[in-house]
Amino acid sequence: MGNSKLDALLWEQIPFDNLLIPGASVIVKDNMDFIPFEDIDELCLSRDESYNIKITCIRRLNKTTSERRLIAKADNQTKAGQIVPAGKIIIELFKDYLIELSPCYYNGYKSSMEKVEYDIICYHIESKTNKNPVVLKEWILNGSRSGLAICGSKTFEYSVDGTTYGKYGDFEFPVKEAIPEREYYGRFTHIEYKDTAFDIHFVGDSYGPKWSKNFSISYFEKYGRIPDLNEREMIRDYLSFFMGKQLLYIGNSTYDEMGNQIGFIMENPLTYSFDIERICCNAEKPPINCDYNELQTYFDTLQRHIESFSDIYDKLDFKNLFFNYWYARNIAKPMDLPILSSALEHLKSQWYKEVEMNPDTVLMDKKDFAKRIKPVKQLMAEQFAGTGLEDRMKRSLEGMNRMSVNEQLNHFFDKIGVTLGTHENEAMKARNLPAHGSYQNAENDPHSLFVTSQLYEVIMNRIILALLGYKGKYIDYGSVGYPQKDINEPGGGDNT
Repeated sequence: MGNSKLDALLWEQIPFDNLLIPGASVIVKDNMDFIPFEDIDELCLSRDESYNIKITCIRRLNKTTSERRLIAKADNQTKAGQIVPAGKIIIELFKDYLIELSPCYYNGYKSSMEKVEYDIICYHIESKTNKNPVVLKEWILNGSRSGLAICGSKTFEYSVDGTTYGKYGDFEFPVKEAIPEREYYGRFTHIEYKDTAFDIHFVGDSYGPKWSKNFSISYFEKYGRIPDLNEREMIRDYLSFFMGKQLLYIGNSTYDEMGNQIGFIMENPLTYSFDIERICCNAEKPPINCDYNELQTYFDTLQRHIESFSDIYDKLDFKNLFFNYWYARNIAKPMDLPILSSALEHLKSQWYKEVEMNPDTVLMDKKDFAKRIKPVKQLMAEQFAGTGLEDRMKRSLEGMNRMSVNEQLNHFFDKIGVTLGTHENEAMKARNLPAHGSYQNAENDPHSLFVTSQLYEVIMNRIILALLGYKGKYIDYGSVGYPQKDINEPGGGDNT
């Protein structure tokens, strides 16, 4: 018990490897008719090599068991091209403790003389209980090697104690001696956030998959409150941006005041079919320097801007922005450019909607424009009378007052204080090439295409930093050597 309790505090632990413990009952099994739950002996949870959830239903066979009866339902599989509705399984383990598996999909079976195994694909597992947690720990893959250096500011210690006592005939140990069953020392950093706070725990190489740097984000009720799901997603996006790698959330565990695990959530890491090990082995690209000699500045920046990030996260739809930002990182260049450009244009649109006082993105005052264009419209009506194009030409005239996409972007850059340089402007234009089927630029140079993508990422970083009110230096990945530059200095250089 001691070892498992300690492990459960440091990394994801599945409390019940077999969900069909004595007394458990399957109370809901929507769209899962392929599996004869009334005959299942074990329902096992685990993770595969890619850290996806793995569920196996096992029925052990004996002489009185008819294998034909057990697999008859499984033989009635869906046909190719048929839409399979998502399934759901709810299991009552105890009176006030349910486990829900959803969405689920039947994935075939295999049989032998001893047993039949039914495989289920599942993306989310969640326990439901009436107990209120005092601690919530999120489990994170794909941590940044350098970004995790911030976890050197504080240390934590866990110690699980046990007792030894013995009796042999008339001989008895005189006292019960408390001994540490196991101890663990680790590092963490503490970050204030509005009316609460959270800790980032680095658990070293002893927990989680070896191909990833792993840590937990820990929320304590004693800090003020445990943030809700939306706030925790925002915090992960914030940390991902400054660490330079997309943090891959795989679930969380909740605990009572005694450190006992009272609930859990398991999720598949969202990699959208990209190889997770490759993603986790890619180098981090933080927007600002986090080397050891500038670590305090890095940490101060991380602490300073989290609330301003939170204030604009929903207004500017940063959730959508960062989905595209990280997705583009995994796309072969230069096909990342249309994704980054669409993310930037959506950000610009949100900014016009929520911040700019000119939401219609017009070039001049509407009344003034209408007054000036009135005689032109009258002339247009006369010149195109009887052609059937009168209304279309009228709409074209009225559209002359609207900014083009490039004009809107330039206005957006000007208002947030970001000045693009020559090389960055060239990168902005290059986004049209792959979007329209061209994979070559003027130089027809693969290295130049790579630098163009790097520069577009630099533009995105500078814009996000500017929106946060950041005043320091950024890393210019569009120049050889990745120099640090003032946030007001454009990226790229003649030697790129």
